Amino acid sequence: MVMTKSEEVEKINLELELGLENEFSSSEWLAKTVQERGLKNDSVTTYARKKSFSNICTTVREELSIIVVDGVVDQKKEHKDLDELKASRESDWLEKQHRAVIGDQQAMSYFVTKITEVLTKHNITTEEYPSFYDSLAEAVFHEVWGVSILHKWDKMPNSEAAVIRGTELWIDINGEFKRQNEQFESLEVVERVKRSFVNRTKDAIINEQTPELEIEREDGSRITMIQKPRSRDNYVMFRRFVVKNMSLEEQAQRGTILEDDIPFFRSLSRVMANTVFAGRVRSAKTTFMKTMLRERDSNYVAAVMEKHFELDLSKQFKDRLIFEVQAKEGDLHHAMPRLLRMEHDYIVVGEIRSLETEGYLQACERGERGAFSTYHLTNVNNVASQITRHILDEFPNRNFENELERVASNIDIVVTMSADRDRRRKRVIGVTEIIWDSDERTHRTQDLVRYSPVTNRYYYSSNVTKGLLTLMADESIEDTKILYSHLKKKEQESPMSDYEKIKDKIIDTLLGDELNG
Repeated sequence: MVMTKSEEVEKINLELELGLENEFSSSEWLAKTVQERGLKNDSVTTYARKKSFSNICTTVREELSIIVVDGVVDQKKEHKDLDELKASRESDWLEKQHRAVIGDQQAMSYFVTKITEVLTKHNITTEEYPSFYDSLAEAVFHEVWGVSILHKWDKMPNSEAAVIRGTELWIDINGEFKRQNEQFESLEVVERVKRSFVNRTKDAIINEQTPELEIEREDGSRITMIQKPRSRDNYVMFRRFVVKNMSLEEQAQRGTILEDDIPFFRSLSRVMANTVFAGRVRSAKTTFMKTMLRERDSNYVAAVMEKHFELDLSKQFKDRLIFEVQAKEGDLHHAMPRLLRMEHDYIVVGEIRSLETEGYLQACERGERGAFSTYHLTNVNNVASQITRHILDEFPNRNFENELERVASNIDIVVTMSADRDRRRKRVIGVTEIIWDSDERTHRTQDLVRYSPVTNRYYYSSNVTKGLLTLMADESIEDTKILYSHLKKKEQESPMSDYEKIKDKIIDTLLGDELNG
């Protein structure tokens, strides 16, 4: 907007009168005036302030929607193809919008400037917008083009999750979902927010025929969408990793493991056992897996296969060579042979749920030892047969016993994770060896470490099979010694046999006896 000479003089006089050294902000001046006069924000009325926030957004939307058209008209004489020019300007606008939504400061400044011009033109000043926005212009942007009130969650980096149910916003606060006072203006706004994520992901589709979708946001958070007819309401679930660059020492400080067990877990990572980190939702499986990866030799080359790029290992381990490959649902098990041909010292599969299971087993069978993955699990004794059923779901013509042997022969260790009901405390509750008995043609599990919530104690066993000890020693004899010696020492203090007696002691406690008597 070009000011006339008289307008510039009037502006300077106003700045002198108000004692302003910086650019005049009408909204800041209004807030200061309100505070000085002891008035509440919602008690002030003017032309613009009488307008609802929704009407302000409408005004800005209508005014800025003609930017592309005006720009095309201005350049029409210099450009032969009007449609091509319009498409180009629209594409540029959408790209700026996208970058602003994901936090690009330059793009955000562009929109704030344009919005502020409209607000100034119409003399719109109000403090009546959600407090989690930094300014009225930012509030208008997110309500019109951005993520609306979901921005509130974006301003809470320590929150692990958020959920949209219908028009409601629920945010995880200290492990508990709290319904927020704010709501999306309408289901149409929710659909617009959903589209802003879906449209940025190639081949992402969600509709009545495909009512579920899982995609990744630019910041690495996972988005799961479920809608009618699959669900009663439309649900959008967001999950993010809030812990970065975790170490075993920090895990011990958080109570995830015992400080005394740090050498054991460090050695367990370095003996390159094929390991699955299992547990229920939000039990910190992935975080602990990354912690264990950190303990490996930084010269080792990692090859990573994921359905969505969520682990972000290259950014977290910048000193290491890591190949990260993405494979879609129908291509997961076909992608693994290609990954195996790449230089690697171990393979990481982001999560095993269906076809990823076949990929993980191929990594164990044909790749280097030390494969890692995560898995949803509640009972570790069922892990081998449960994973086998996933394979048969995808390959129903295969034989169950043959696939069970593959699973039990290739997975060495399951590290089981859990979380308190309030989600605040995450902990390792078990380290279990999966054993295949080739003579009996059956499998069994052997707990090496087990936590009891009843006694709040860990129990230990050094009963590692000779076969696994040999494989570990082939990778690192020193770490195998540390691991085995630690289990021998700890089982003297807290033997696994005591854990087996807990059920009887629980009955005794219910009858009035002391648990540790």
